[in-house]
Amino acid sequence: MAFAPLTAGHTLAVTLAALLIASCATTPPPAPAPPKAATAERPAIEARAFRPDFAVDQPQPRISVTAHPLASEAAEAMLARGGSPIDAAIAAQMVLGAVEPHASGIGGGTFILYWDAHAKQLKAYDGLAAAPGRVTASLRTDTDGTLLPSDPSQRGGRTVGIPGTVAVFAMAHARHGKLPWADLLTPAIRAAEEGFPLPPYVHSILALPGGAQNHPEMRSLYFGTDGKLLPIGTTIRNPEYARTLRRIAAGGPSAFLNGGGAKAILAAGQRGFRPSLMTEEDLRAYKAEERDPVCAPFLAYRVCTMSPPSFGGLAVLQILQLVEARAGGRFDFANPDFVHLYAEAGRLAQADRRKHVGDPAFVSVPTRALADPAYVKGRAALIDAGRARADHPAGEPLAKRTAEAPVFKEASALGALTPDESDPITTTSQLAVADANGNVVSVTTTLNLNFGSRLMADGFVLNNAMTNFSAAPKAGERIANQMEPRKRPVTSMAPTIVFDAKGEPILAGGSAGGGPIVDYIATGLIEILANGRTPRDALTQPRLTTAVQGKLQLENGTAIHALTPALTAKGHVVEGAALLSGAGFIQRTPKGWIGAADPRRDGAGR
Repeated sequence: MAFAPLTAGHTLAVTLAALLIASCATTPPPAPAPPKAATAERPAIEARAFRPDFAVDQPQPRISVTAHPLASEAAEAMLARGGSPIDAAIAAQMVLGAVEPHASGIGGGTFILYWDAHAKQLKAYDGLAAAPGRVTASLRTDTDGTLLPSDPSQRGGRTVGIPGTVAVFAMAHARHGKLPWADLLTPAIRAAEEGFPLPPYVHSILALPGGAQNHPEMRSLYFGTDGKLLPIGTTIRNPEYARTLRRIAAGGPSAFLNGGGAKAILAAGQRGFRPSLMTEEDLRAYKAEERDPVCAPFLAYRVCTMSPPSFGGLAVLQILQLVEARAGGRFDFANPDFVHLYAEAGRLAQADRRKHVGDPAFVSVPTRALADPAYVKGRAALIDAGRARADHPAGEPLAKRTAEAPVFKEASALGALTPDESDPITTTSQLAVADANGNVVSVTTTLNLNFGSRLMADGFVLNNAMTNFSAAPKAGERIANQMEPRKRPVTSMAPTIVFDAKGEPILAGGSAGGGPIVDYIATGLIEILANGRTPRDALTQPRLTTAVQGKLQLENGTAIHALTPALTAKGHVVEGAALLSGAGFIQRTPKGWIGAADPRRDGAGR
């Protein structure tokens, strides 16, 4: 995908990471409730990289926004040495595996969207975790065909997908990296060996009722000998993770599985509720994939994001186009009429993705047709401006189907995930980086639910990505996201880069946060692109989501929650929720880059 060349500018990066480090001071407060929504007292952490003039003979500014200040420091260190955004993202991710291991790490999966300024190309790389070669009809279906209990099926060995994060970063580094692979792991090794303050957000997860019982493999890291959770700010060390990183630094990405790595993963998968069906052949057969990004217009911009197996990217593009078609130029989340429009758009987009989106190696996904403006405009006509629909049917973007093409049924839910869809603690990590040469990357990386499978191997947490498959289809039916050998389950993750009319990248980012990721990104893009807010201001706005089927969730304790009566009168089933997103955006302005990380978590910019 080619675009017009970028214009050079110049500046330096400024960090606010110290503000976050101060919040992890050694004098800890009592164990907190889950983090609260953004307020005037808890603003979004902002990074600015301004250029004082428009001289074109100087390098562009560089900037990074990550989910933790130490990760931002690692990213900046790589950029300062002349590294690429991929180098910076790898360094940041490896640090996140130490400081926010509930959310992402080398035991999980990752999407990368990369703008190569020299080649003027946008690249998408898929390192999503995949199913083993031996699977059953669903995560709740045992090998003998019996149905397993629902709740335990969300954790333990059977939930672990083949990790893809190291493989996809290795692919991206081979194509876009500048610094030696080993150098990128140095900050994470130092953090794991020397220690770091226990962050508030990780603490809030482990402080929930049953924290020690639910996370037995994390007890030695986060709990004292008396079984009590260590206070916020306590120095945490993970020497086993450091040894793993040293092995991968010395031997390269292949050392993730070599040197006993594969055996450690398989051994961990045999623990917990129901052992994994994964084999060493599964681990070694995994390959990262290059995908074609999917793009669509919104206002004067071109929004590009991740294609399937991401359903999040298509849903974001559809929502943006649906609201633009019906909003009349007013995008006001304080107005119940617009919130109603947004919610109906979200439900239509969710219906489409449930029916049509799956792993493109197994499903012929009509990706371009689903994002096509003409198709989406037709879907917009289904929205009643004054009343919520009783149903939100999936559309048929392809006018003709061949006789051989299977007809998929709409999945009712992501089978095993339903009980946790309203869990106030969110997972996944978001990174966005721009370097001095105009290259830009947006990375979304995950273990799925918080602390994934709750199993550890060699000091890192293993994902529970298998919970993202749909429930087993009924006899004779096909579901696009049904579980199959070596298949990748769909995900809401949708790293995004926005281009202006000249083809220059002017915004990059994405979000953590489970199913509501779609709405965290779409609302952020609307606030920045349509309403002219800065990333910082956009991230402090109240949240809403239609990710839970049949409900409109509004962020508790915010102005949008006060719209409940008006929205209920329009026929919506409204529910208050924590909606602890983890978004991050960087934006190019006439004076340089600015960026912000979500204040609902431990994010930082540099």
